[in-house]
Amino acid sequence: MIKAIFYSKFDTIEGPKVVHQVPDGAIVPSPNAPSQPPFLTFSDISFFVIPRQELCGNLLQVCTNGYRILGYPICMKSVRYDRNEFIFNFCIVLAEEEDFSTYKSVVQKLADLMHGLEEQNGFLSRDFSKSGEGKVYSLCEMLMEDLNNYCECMIPIDELNTLNIKLFPIYPSPPPVKAWQVPLFTLRYQAFMDENWDLTMQRIVPHINGVNSVRIISVLADTDFSLTCRALRHLLYYGCLFILDIFSFSAIYAPTAQFIPTIGSDEAMQLECADEDPSTSTSTSPTTPNTLHKPAIVDGAALVELYASLKQGQSVKQWYAAHSRSLANIDIRRFITFGVIKGFLYRVHKYARATSQPAPPPRASSFTPTALSSRGTTGNNTPYAVSSVSEDAPISAAARRESSRERAGSVVSGGRSGNGNGTGSGGPPSAFWEEEEHEEVGDEVLAKYLDGTHCFDQICTELEMSERELTARLKRYPWEVLIIHR
Repeated sequence: MIKAIFYSKFDTIEGPKVVHQVPDGAIVPSPNAPSQPPFLTFSDISFFVIPRQELCGNLLQVCTNGYRILGYPICMKSVRYDRNEFIFNFCIVLAEEEDFSTYKSVVQKLADLMHGLEEQNGFLSRDFSKSGEGKVYSLCEMLMEDLNNYCECMIPIDELNTLNIKLFPIYPSPPPVKAWQVPLFTLRYQAFMDENWDLTMQRIVPHINGVNSVRIISVLADTDFSLTCRALRHLLYYGCLFILDIFSFSAIYAPTAQFIPTIGSDEAMQLECADEDPSTSTSTSPTTPNTLHKPAIVDGAALVELYASLKQGQSVKQWYAAHSRSLANIDIRRFITFGVIKGFLYRVHKYARATSQPAPPPRASSFTPTALSSRGTTGNNTPYAVSSVSEDAPISAAARRESSRERAGSVVSGGRSGNGNGTGSGGPPSAFWEEEEHEEVGDEVLAKYLDGTHCFDQICTELEMSERELTARLKRYPWEVLIIHR
């Protein structure tokens, strides 16, 4: 918010002086506002407001007494001026801790406009009105009022010139978009999308539904992957998207430290979860039925108990099996996604790390599921759960063909269709599914993912493998591989 605006110039007799100030008395004492104490001492900053000629034509800022002064001094040379030069500056005063990035363009545009007006008809040098009067004072007053109240202004100066300024918020640069991430709209894109949008954006938007990963959105929309990522980052920059993980029943979720302050004690959030509207959470399709919860069956206390029962070392499949009766009327994917969006659930990712120890010899049994160990701790600082996948598990030709089909399913975020339920239309071309026998990933290719920094989602997406196939391939790796949950 703008605290004050003032116009200053170099007077050949008085030196740097404040000609107009809004509000009166904000920069120098004014007889029109004797009760207004100045925000600062002008003599302390006059050197920066009206600087040497070498500094003119540059954005200057100075902080004093808890305020930040932004200015863009202009020096004009002409024989019509005393001493053949005229130096002026329009400055904006802001709170020192306030973000001033959006106001840089304001002072520069204001300076450029006044420079042009002065060249045309001496708009500033011929202004001899008293402080608090005249066109220049009125312009400063309207500029401050409009920007503070409406974040924009359109002030007519004369028949040919108008001051048009709009404050645009500057958001932090969004993080890079990864192929294995899942975008989700935070609003209905139909409300603001039109035919003038970028062509890539128009093609990818219908496939953003909280189920499809970035890689699959690129495949379904038939767009270049790098352009797809750029378009998604653009939407992410303006807060139109959430970025989620690929949902699967083999994934592990656990409560965060925010569980009690949010869903654990907030009845409004519990009600929101029970009565959630599909358009505001994981789907933007107006025809999607609201099947998340039936409040008459699942109340707030039951929701909290279900969320609290999620823990380390327990997959969604195991959790569902233990609470199948309570979850009979709940859409599991949307139930989990709600917790992730609200910040009281987090995904426990799996990472593979190869050791320097050779793989143990194969066991006699065909397959023994690996038991995961966990300390049963929840929150962001949960100790890692580690298990070995070094046991050998021979895979038959039929199993390989089944894995080949599952690999395609993994690439499309758990389903062949755009809505993730295995039915309906919107899937990729049929040739995408008619996959030949997949050539096994070599040890050298796989080794670069086994440093403990690449999650299973990334490995499966980039190598186009299902999680089951990846686990089986790790069992045949020549070195011992540890699976880390964190």
